[in-house]
Amino acid sequence: MAVAVDDPLLQRRPSFRRRSLNRLMKTAAVVGGFLGERKADRDDIEVIRDLSYGPHPFNRLDVYRPRFAPRPLPVLLYIHGGAFSLCSKETHRGIARASARGGQYLVFNIDYRLAPRFQFPCAHEDACLAFAWVAAHCARFGGDPSRVVVAGESAGGNLALSVAIAACYRRPEPWAQVAFAAPVRLVGVKPIMPYLQVTNAARQNFNPGAGWLALRAARDIAKSYLGSSRVLPSRETMMADPIRILEECGAPEKPFPPVFSGVGTWDVCCEDVQRLERACERLGVPARMHYYEREIHAFHVLAWRDNARRYWQQAFAFMREVATA
Repeated sequence: MAVAVDDPLLQRRPSFRRRSLNRLMKTAAVVGGFLGERKADRDDIEVIRDLSYGPHPFNRLDVYRPRFAPRPLPVLLYIHGGAFSLCSKETHRGIARASARGGQYLVFNIDYRLAPRFQFPCAHEDACLAFAWVAAHCARFGGDPSRVVVAGESAGGNLALSVAIAACYRRPEPWAQVAFAAPVRLVGVKPIMPYLQVTNAARQNFNPGAGWLALRAARDIAKSYLGSSRVLPSRETMMADPIRILEECGAPEKPFPPVFSGVGTWDVCCEDVQRLERACERLGVPARMHYYEREIHAFHVLAWRDNARRYWQQAFAFMREVATA
């Protein structure tokens, strides 16, 4: 079981910059969640808030349930992004609601422990625990445990892919084994603009889509989530780098689900999606990778943009397809 780190420097409050960004994200969620949305659309989705999926106070989730869709519903576990240190299920409630309505899915939108107070593997442990909880409890909300998709963006994309790996590969980590044993059929994984390797921030020096700000951000993420002593690749932190598992560990014990990903060509995460595409091809995993010209990180929340609308159309098409396969 992962615990909070003892270093008092890591226990301090987030920086003013991080707190300001988090407030901005919460404001954007309010605007994005209701701007241009009819009251009838909101009434179509029932929301059940703040259910506990684990022992920690941050182990909370919200359920978004389409009122009029036929039961049982396919299930989506959604994991928010934010560099493992920002955001929450509240900042991403617009995405959860859109996924429930547009995909006609029963959506579980989770909180998890954040860095720097809680370091690796806390977020990964929580994501796997949430997956197992959803597998065990989704039926009582009208969900179908034989049709489950895991999704997330940015750091949440890392966590979503890690959950899929834990569910399909027999891993040594006890928290990953919880996901492997979950009574569920995983039919899809949707890591969006995912940051798939936390270690080795220096790799951004060779990333054509990265500049010095991206390198600095990569170093900050590694130190915040892994700690200064674990920023280089190792077996201990392998699950923080889920792309390395697909690249280096061979075929999984269980069939790996189809993969959908989308990323802007100006996004530092574009290279990670390309690596994911190559890994899926080598493993024979069905994969759909969409590259959106001259789009930046998190462009999909800019709903008025053509590429954002195109992304959502393609994402919902994937969700409908795997739900009926």
